Amino acid sequence: MSHITGNAKDSIMVFEHFSYAANIGVQVISVSGERQYASPLLSALTDPLGRLLTALDCVAAERMALLYGCYQARRFGGRYIFFGPSGLAYCASPLLDKRGILTAGLIAGPFILTDHDEYLTVDVYDRIKASPEALEPLKDDIAHFPYHPPHVARAISEQLFLCASHVLDAPQPESPPIQMDALAYSLDKEDDLLEAVSRGDIQVAGALLNDILTQVLFHSGSDFEILRSRVFELTVLLSRAALKGGANTEAIFGLNSAYLREIDALSSVEDIVAWLHGVTRRFGQHVFDFPRTKNKVIINKAISYVNENYMHKITLQDVAEHVFLSLSYFSKVFKDETSQTPKHFLNTVRIEASKRLLRDSSLNIIDIPEMTGFDNQSYFSRVFKKLEGQTPNQYRKRNG
Repeated sequence: MSHITGNAKDSIMVFEHFSYAANIGVQVISVSGERQYASPLLSALTDPLGRLLTALDCVAAERMALLYGCYQARRFGGRYIFFGPSGLAYCASPLLDKRGILTAGLIAGPFILTDHDEYLTVDVYDRIKASPEALEPLKDDIAHFPYHPPHVARAISEQLFLCASHVLDAPQPESPPIQMDALAYSLDKEDDLLEAVSRGDIQVAGALLNDILTQVLFHSGSDFEILRSRVFELTVLLSRAALKGGANTEAIFGLNSAYLREIDALSSVEDIVAWLHGVTRRFGQHVFDFPRTKNKVIINKAISYVNENYMHKITLQDVAEHVFLSLSYFSKVFKDETSQTPKHFLNTVRIEASKRLLRDSSLNIIDIPEMTGFDNQSYFSRVFKKLEGQTPNQYRKRNG
């Protein structure tokens, strides 16, 4: 752990004391997602956690989420609480060098934010199509994960941040030391970019990326390492967006690992700009990877129609009629080619749009369902909780 100053044993002791005091596992991961340290409490969870993630088919995606959480923690001032694809919760704090470049991430978790029975019902039983009897062994595994309610999770996040500050060359500031306008080149633009990639909208993503890169280049000045660091972060965020859009987990994780290795070989601004545009295009293509299907035109037309009209009260019947198919046949074609139902896709587009609106605290939360095409507040809340693992109110409190 070369980023940690002083005696490495002292740093590990700090992490272990925190781990035992908070009753939570702690780990350090590198900027490429490799684990560099695990506390004894986390090591004790290796087997039950492995069985749970395997049963939920999210081993690689959970690993990606941890890396994503480190970059998000860096964006939002050093403290970040998030859910993995498993529905398990984590806290993350960044480990930065003196220039504000992320060198590693400190992560506490996994833990459960709801009681064990609710987690079993919502995040496990509803996702694994098997009888409760068949899933009984997982119930014993889940009992190993600590339960921490939201107010305790916030305290853990704060203390984790203090631990991260303690082991660095200098205390971490309240916000990342790079000028905030460099990071906020516009976080809204970054969010729009990620949303476009998750929809597979490569044209819009490319235009947004141009805007972001222009501002990143301006604020990075002549410091090539800061530029490389920002590109590193964007690559992780883009890969996460592709996963959210339904891209194949193993394919994206493989691409992401290769891309993170390639960044070190880039030696000029021109190379980085061209390379990142190629990365964005590849991730976007993987969201709906059907280059040889005979129904490519139909699927693309349906996706475009949803992206352009999701804010209206369109129905699946409207989408089917737009591509001149019956609803039943259209649903079958869409599911066969994209591995998700049209309803799931429409809801995902609407929820991603609603998340952007929820981050704007000037908007009344009761108006957001209407602005994103949902029929009512109740249905919006149910869909949001199902896809995001938290309520709209909880999301706004954490991200507003």
